[in-house]
Amino acid sequence: MPSAIETKNITRREILDMMNEKEKLEQQLKTFGEVLQSHRVGMDEPLVDDQDFPRNDIDVYQIRLIRSRIICTRNDLKAIMDRIEKSLNAYFTQSNHNEPEQHILNGNCSLKPDN
Repeated sequence: MPSAIETKNITRREILDMMNEKEKLEQQLKTFGEVLQSHRVGMDEPLVDDQDFPRNDIDVYQIRLIRSRIICTRNDLKAIMDRIEKSLNAYFTQSNHNEPEQHILNGNCSLKPDN
């Protein structure tokens, strides 16, 4: 069964909007990573000490919250990249573009806006 992306005409603007959303998600991941680095922890370090008490040298609640947000954002990023891939495929294989052929520059395909 074809997906919704495959059954409708995809516009250049829709693809660019998805790419902007992808960049926002990547920026969020970078920011979350910086918060973890500021606490000198990553995604895998234990948040409890040897006696299974919460570590007192870090804000355990904030670290757990940031880790959760990283996981959700990674999932969102994976989903948007999948949508971009399918949309690009549909865009370049659809037989009739609704927009003028502005995406071809000097024989090379480009979706980036002209500068």
